[in-house]
Formats: sequence, C-alpha cells, structure tokens
Amino acid sequence: MDLGKNLQALRKAKSISQEELAEELEVSRQSIGKWESGMVYPDAERLVQISDYFGVSIDELVKGNAVTAENPDSTSVYPSENTAFSQKYQILRTVIAIALFIISPFIPGEPGAGTVQSFLMLLCIAGGIALLLYNHLSKKHRR
Repeated sequence: MDLGKNLQALRKAKSISQEELAEELEVSRQSIGKWESGMVYPDAERLVQISDYFGVSIDELVKGNAVTAENPDSTSVYPSENTAFSQKYQILRTVIAIALFIISPFIPGEPGAGTVQSFLMLLCIAGGIALLLYNHLSKKHRR
C-alpha cells in the first residue's frame, strides 16, 4: 500500500502543510503524519474525503501513481477526467450566471406590472449569485 507516499506527494504537489490539510479534513496534524508514515490508515469515510479533496480516485490514492517531486509528469486517468468534467460544468454555470445578470434588467413587462417584473429581475440575479456561489464552494471543496 502506497497510501502514505501518495498522500504526501499529493499534499506537496499542492504546496500545503500537514497542518493545512488537517484543518481542511477536520483531523489533527498528527493524524496526517501517521497516515503519511504508514503507522495507521484513515477510515473509509476519510479516504473518500481525501480523494475528493485532491481530485483523485480512492484507487489512485491508495495504490496509484501520484504526482511526486521526482516524477511531476506522472498523472492518472482519473484526476484528469474528473477535473475536465468538473471544469466544463463550472464554466457552463459561470456563463449561465453571467447571462442571468445581463438579461435581468431587460425582462419584458406590461405597463403597471412592475411588481412581477421586479420579482423576475431579482429571481435572475439570485439565480446568478447562487450559481457563482456553488462554483466557489465546490471549487473550495475540491482543493
């Protein structure tokens, strides 16, 4: 099992400390150190959390070819596919959010229907904000 080496390589490739990773995963820094040294292994729930954080499959995390300082060109099929898929949808959500912001002031309305028109305009703006927040939060979670 190369979990410890892979975890350490992924962490270093992201230029984060054990303490920063521990904070992100809500565990102690000592737990990260023990996982990396191979003294203990994280439970299944933590493995899922770690794989999501680094954007790799659990299989890749446990026994795969993690990116290392000695082999920076080493990549897995899993992260690139997952990352590309996520990036496409993130771009699409951003484009839709911008479109909602742009069209919001131009919502047609009948004279005297200001309340409905205002509601639809606010709905477009809220939808755009929600999409951008979702992008931001999902990106932060993947990091």
